[in-house]
Amino acid sequence: MGEPIEYEGRTFNLQPTLVTPSDFTRRQIKRPRSEYDLLLNSLDPRFKHLARTEVYRVRRGWVAQGLKGYNGMRMRRIRVHNKIFLLPFLSKLSSVGIDTSSIPQTKTTVLSICFIPDSEASYIYLEKHLELPKMQNHGEIKWSRLNSKEKTKILDNFDLLLHICCNGIVMIKTGVLFSRKGKMENIFKNLIEGCFSGYEKDPNWKKLRPALKRRFFQLANEVPIHCDADFSPLKPDKAVRLLVQTLAKLNGDRFLKYTPLFAPLRSHESQTIQISDIIVGAFRTKIQNAESLNPFKPLPFDKRKGKSFRQRFVKAYYWIT
Repeated sequence: MGEPIEYEGRTFNLQPTLVTPSDFTRRQIKRPRSEYDLLLNSLDPRFKHLARTEVYRVRRGWVAQGLKGYNGMRMRRIRVHNKIFLLPFLSKLSSVGIDTSSIPQTKTTVLSICFIPDSEASYIYLEKHLELPKMQNHGEIKWSRLNSKEKTKILDNFDLLLHICCNGIVMIKTGVLFSRKGKMENIFKNLIEGCFSGYEKDPNWKKLRPALKRRFFQLANEVPIHCDADFSPLKPDKAVRLLVQTLAKLNGDRFLKYTPLFAPLRSHESQTIQISDIIVGAFRTKIQNAESLNPFKPLPFDKRKGKSFRQRFVKAYYWIT
């Protein structure tokens, strides 16, 4: 988080830092480059000796206890390119952000649904680690207000950004929302349904598609969902209900028990929406630059749902931890 910490009568003015389990087992750093290195050097040698066995111990190790919750505190572990990071849980609840970003030249809209385990810790990464500035009037981090250097920093750290901020994302690239025909309620519902139907006879998706749907339902049900008014005349609270309801749908007219929770906050009041805005903005830029969309994977869209869009294209992608 980048805050001072006192240890053994000395104050260490730490910079925002991503911690790894191996930090606690490192030997003396001969040429410390930061206050964090100095703090690690000052740790009792007996602590480091104990850490070599306790950090990685299964079930009862320090990391294992932190993941379950230890002394009222919890952390999560993420793996990015074979490197493990430990993050504190700072938010009491997970959240979901629904946001859009447009490409006017091709009359395309990218709709994102970001499942965020810890909006507060994610926001600290944007604000303190990537050093993204806030708009002066509302104190809001917004992709469209960033300069090219700041956007490049996000794109260079895109994979790490996803792992820190989300545990799942659905992206839908379409021309339907740009020049829509028909009721927005039906359009929005079909966009979600089309991502999770039409797999019944496809051996590659027969098991994976319903498993994805169940997982995304678990991440969205009874969780505060933040949504801007991007689907007028469909109101944000109605869009939230349609999302959870569609993910809850089983075969026929059966539904899992579901409870949509709409968070009535505007974008400058919601960390979740601002995080989603940065992620969808970066994804849209990758599309515009014809760059690889890794680590996202294609999510084939149900052709039956696509027919209602009168030849307007829909492409879907997903990423999940």
